[in-house]
Amino acid sequence: MQSKNFSYRHFIALLAVITLMAAAGAAYAAAKASLPLVIYNNGSGNSGFVPSGWMGNTGKIQYNGKCHVKPPKGTRCLKISFTGSSGWGGIVWQNPANNWGDTQGGINITGAKKLVFWAKAKHGGVVVTFGYGLIGKGKAYHDSSSASKKVTLGKHWKKYSISLKGKNMSRIITGFYWSAAANGSPFTFYLDDVKYQK
Repeated sequence: MQSKNFSYRHFIALLAVITLMAAAGAAYAAAKASLPLVIYNNGSGNSGFVPSGWMGNTGKIQYNGKCHVKPPKGTRCLKISFTGSSGWGGIVWQNPANNWGDTQGGINITGAKKLVFWAKAKHGGVVVTFGYGLIGKGKAYHDSSSASKKVTLGKHWKKYSISLKGKNMSRIITGFYWSAAANGSPFTFYLDDVKYQK
């Protein structure tokens, strides 16, 4: 009889835990964003994504968020330099800052049809991968979808677009990222008008 009572109490306790977890899960709904959601434009952004996730050879990455190289619109752009001749680097815009999937966060970007940005390289020929959604389902908190585009940047500004068709955008923790390798020489490239739009 004591064993049965103990098992029953365990069942009740487990049921309570499950109920609490379900309630917590329901409460953990990413905040809905208004569109367009600007990650970076003309020296600033209002998206809630922070460029806190530095990757690779982080000591060789230089970040200038108020560069005066003239962008397609406005007066400022984002300048990224990698000072090494080997290795690789990257930066992830995260919500909240430094969130690699161990913290609740993310933004609901449902309704966005594409992620767009302008980019160019100082000397051209720089291969960079851009995208969003780096955190997979192996983490406690993960991106609801992901997509990327690998491009070779030229010396002139060009607009790029990543389609979000059919993507689940309900909880995006890593809203934007770039990654690139130095193939024998340092590189510099520029970004502007990075945003999610309808």
